[in-house]
Amino acid sequence: MQKPNTHRFQIRIEWRGDTPKHMMWRLPVWTPGSYLIREFSRHIEWIQASSGTELLPIHKIDKATFEVQCPENTSLLTLTYEVFAYDLSVRTSYLDTSRGYFNGANVFLYPDTDIAAAIELEVIPDTGWDVATALPRLDKPGYCFIASDYDTLVDSPVEAGHFQRYIFEACDVRHELIFTGFEDVDLSALVHDIPRIVEAAQSIFQSPLPYTRYVFLVHGQVQSGGGLEHRNSASIMFDPFMLHDPEKYSRILGLFAHEYFHLWNVKRLRPTYLGPFDYQHEVYTPLLWVLEGWTDYYAWILLARSGVVESGRVLDYFAEAFRQLDLIPARHQQSLTQASFDTWIKLYRPDGNTPNNTISYYHKGALVALALDLSLRRATGGRESLDSVLRVLWTSYGDQGYPDTAVDSALVQIGGPFMRQLLDQWVYGTEDIPDDVFDTVGLKLLREFKNLSQKVPYTGIVAEQSAAHSVVIKHVLKGSPAESAGLAPGDEWIALNNYRIPFDAIEARLSACSADEPITITIFRHHELHTFTLTPDSPLPDRWRFVTDPLAAEEARTRFTEWMGTPIP
Repeated sequence: MQKPNTHRFQIRIEWRGDTPKHMMWRLPVWTPGSYLIREFSRHIEWIQASSGTELLPIHKIDKATFEVQCPENTSLLTLTYEVFAYDLSVRTSYLDTSRGYFNGANVFLYPDTDIAAAIELEVIPDTGWDVATALPRLDKPGYCFIASDYDTLVDSPVEAGHFQRYIFEACDVRHELIFTGFEDVDLSALVHDIPRIVEAAQSIFQSPLPYTRYVFLVHGQVQSGGGLEHRNSASIMFDPFMLHDPEKYSRILGLFAHEYFHLWNVKRLRPTYLGPFDYQHEVYTPLLWVLEGWTDYYAWILLARSGVVESGRVLDYFAEAFRQLDLIPARHQQSLTQASFDTWIKLYRPDGNTPNNTISYYHKGALVALALDLSLRRATGGRESLDSVLRVLWTSYGDQGYPDTAVDSALVQIGGPFMRQLLDQWVYGTEDIPDDVFDTVGLKLLREFKNLSQKVPYTGIVAEQSAAHSVVIKHVLKGSPAESAGLAPGDEWIALNNYRIPFDAIEARLSACSADEPITITIFRHHELHTFTLTPDSPLPDRWRFVTDPLAAEEARTRFTEWMGTPIP
């Protein structure tokens, strides 16, 4: 990192030991936790191979593979190359004069050999920079670390620069919070709340934490966000200004809880084929609804149980998630297992038709996890829950990987044969979750309007504002009046009933229209002006919320407390 102004990492790999005559070196095409082929090798700008002072022939034989021709008895092979790194996200790599950050899958070639070897990593940062990673540090000068194998190296991102480091003990284990980009920002609330989330997560599994040290690498970036899980660390990015808004602060905590919970669910509790990894091809699984959906569910449950967010705010989050799911036509077309399997071609590649043919296994998976949890509590009289299923899986499989049937079997083991029917309906099928599920914990889900005097007739148009401040139709929902009228994603919406339509006036202007009465919508499509006639349907309730059932039995109120860790509101 000695030339950060160039945004290029200088990489030097020294291979010691037996060396095949034709040795293949590959760079991953994807990074675990982010299921999209990203072609990281496109950022390698040059590469050189040598042995001692002798340059060796090296040829690129496919998009991500280099072949080195080695003389007989070569015991030291050196690869030197540069990687351009200027992608500001948690799953790629970035370097400028303020910081350096990298994921191993983006920058480190690996040999196509069966030789298992420990890897020593030396990071040479820019002058005055510090370095943070979950890898154990070696007792030698400089920033030198050790990884037991390539998977561990790839699973241990590195942050370098000027940062704030906070250390806390939770469950008798050391944790580090590394904050970059938070100058003059009050971080005291986060430093106070994160340990409570850690302790609440550990209590689910009722066993010691499965690591000796954990690191949160946290970067503050305006109008950016995201997270990526790792075995003993997490990379987290969010806008520092969100810390001042109570609702947005809850979402920040949810992001921390989500990535942290992954240290069990995904990094250790996982299908057998999700580690060790095939870094050159897609790895398909029908279980992302468990790996991501359950994690998203528990992220919010942990906020309530740890006491860092009031249960009412958590219920509001779930109610809004149910409302948003109800707007997605694909919920009746694609099952959760199909969504999991198709993630490589759908979830990470959204387009104008996405709501009509794709559901998010994060989104619906979390709501199905909620429904399964409450159904287990009902079926067992409150004795068992989804927590019990996780403990069964953890006890049975630990860190060894499990077969695809393991989750279904654990659900049936805990909840009885009836759980198979629910799986068929909500996971393998596309049925909606019925409201009576919430009776278990004394709740009712109300569907209301935010403003009774401004109900918006349903059109099925999802619009967005372009960079040029025009109104663009992003989605046309399947079966909607907009689809019947002939509108399409990408249309530039010019006018409503012959009057120009600003983006921030859409709801107000539509609310002045009546359901079942035709309106005219004028658009540009491929530079041609068109006018369509659309007949809206009745308004849809735009405020869903959970309320306490005043007739809820004491048993249901007790179950709520056991579920959320707080009394029913």
